[in-house]
Amino acid sequence: MVEFDKIVEEMDGLSKKQWVQLILLMLPAVFVGSQMGAMVFIGADVEYTCQMPLKDNLVAKCGQNWTKEQDAMYSVPPNSCLRYNTEDVSAAANCSYWWGDNNSTTPPNTTVKCTAWEFNSSSTFSSSVVSDFSLVCSEKYKIKLSQAVFMFGVTVGCAVWGQISDRYGRKTSIAASAATGGLLALAVSFTQSYLMFVILRSLSGFCFFSMFTCSFVLATEIVAPKYRVRVSQTEQAFFASGFCILALYGYFVREWRMLQIIISIPVIGTSAYYWLVCESPRWLLSCERFAEANVIVTKFITSLGLRDTPSEAKLLDELVTSPENKDRIAPRNIHDLHHGPMDLIRTPNMRKKSLMLFYCWLVCSCVYYGLTLNSADLGGDPFINLFLSGLVEIPAVFICIPLLDRWGRRPSLALFLVLSGISCVTMLFVPKKLLWLNITLSMVGKFSIAAAFGTVYIYAAELYPTPIRNVGIGVCSSFARIGGIMSPFIAMLDVIAKPLPYVVFGLMSIFGGVLALFLPEVLGIRLPETLKEGEEFGKNQGGPLTFILKRLKCCGESEDDEQRTRDAKYALVPMNGAASQDVDVPV
Repeated sequence: MVEFDKIVEEMDGLSKKQWVQLILLMLPAVFVGSQMGAMVFIGADVEYTCQMPLKDNLVAKCGQNWTKEQDAMYSVPPNSCLRYNTEDVSAAANCSYWWGDNNSTTPPNTTVKCTAWEFNSSSTFSSSVVSDFSLVCSEKYKIKLSQAVFMFGVTVGCAVWGQISDRYGRKTSIAASAATGGLLALAVSFTQSYLMFVILRSLSGFCFFSMFTCSFVLATEIVAPKYRVRVSQTEQAFFASGFCILALYGYFVREWRMLQIIISIPVIGTSAYYWLVCESPRWLLSCERFAEANVIVTKFITSLGLRDTPSEAKLLDELVTSPENKDRIAPRNIHDLHHGPMDLIRTPNMRKKSLMLFYCWLVCSCVYYGLTLNSADLGGDPFINLFLSGLVEIPAVFICIPLLDRWGRRPSLALFLVLSGISCVTMLFVPKKLLWLNITLSMVGKFSIAAAFGTVYIYAAELYPTPIRNVGIGVCSSFARIGGIMSPFIAMLDVIAKPLPYVVFGLMSIFGGVLALFLPEVLGIRLPETLKEGEEFGKNQGGPLTFILKRLKCCGESEDDEQRTRDAKYALVPMNGAASQDVDVPV
């Protein structure tokens, strides 16, 4: 069997063709990031006052002009869901109260619930779904509900498009999801009812998010193992930059429909990737489509300008060009290669790893979107808060690169989750008036959870074998979106106590950090190519206690021979190219 890892390792560098592909595959992360954070602005609060029945009668009776001062006095207090009852002008209206000294004059003594509102188009946001669909007072919960339904659409879409990607190819999935998701996202801006807004937004989420997951998988599959962490973390940084760009768009475009159009057009443009990017050679090899893989590998090698063709690439070329192999290398029927989500939990070891990954993804997403979408509620400028929330992620994902390469995936993930949890829980003890300290703790939590999110992406991409890698990423992403669905509902706990949502986020994150210690370490392995390899890996690795003891140098260096033999199968060839049978997979 031809191994793509050996080809890219022997190339010992990235070709121009690979660089072009990687740059193109980073852009969808920006577009998806902007869409995922859009509700911060398109669902923003707009200043309002109650509409005033018989206001004209009150003006006529008192012979005065109605001004903004009277608007503010009409609500109890301003922006509340109650108003003074002025329907009975003769009994309730007191002219000296409305236009005189209202500190000494008794106001109308009855109040009623507001049933209609007037929104201030000159406030921070000139319009949002809140003002267009009157989502205030008893209808305010619908803002969080729409975000939860949107995340539900993303949840289902990740699983479905993951299977499409593993069955029909990475670039096909990227282009198809971009075209359908982008058009649906554009249609959101023309909705005239709350129900259609929720339906179209959830359908767009179902489609477009796989642009990110599929481009992420494709980017990690076309590079050598030593570049995987850098590529995956750079992809996460581009996703974070989508929030920064969204904050800039929102600052200059305060009308939600136009903002939705601006962030949707680039998504549609990504459908051109069907012609701009190449298919994953690794995926083609797993499907035994050797001829197509050979064409792409040849382009990579040619653009790198190597004098000598790597031996594994020669083997692939001979496999394709040799006449006696013509019948043997015919691609297998695509339906014979079908794998689904059940393969993630069918066997014991794969099931154990999958369940732990599912929870870690759920926690990462729940805390990540909890801190992102609630950034406007911290106080201060909402544009600066969202910009900082995205900006702080960029150093986070790059700082964790040396940690992942030196410490390994397991301890890094545990550290990031626990640190994020501690930051969130600490907010319980900080007074609301210390705005700067609350924002700082929120940003530390966002910094840590962003690093954790980047880690679980590369973790899943390395743990799952090629035939189910995209299914695995897709199902993990589905669990992450379940966390996204939970996030707005957890945020509603602030009606009980303002810091309570952050305490819940923090405890979930700390538990996830402890659970991460039970995952196998993947530093130094080649990507598993078969389901059997994926099941075998990690069976004989030590648990968290063994890991801690080894890190503290309290444990001997000897290993069980069977474990060494088993794990050496998955070890990388050293960077100098010399073969070694003694490469350890870190515990």
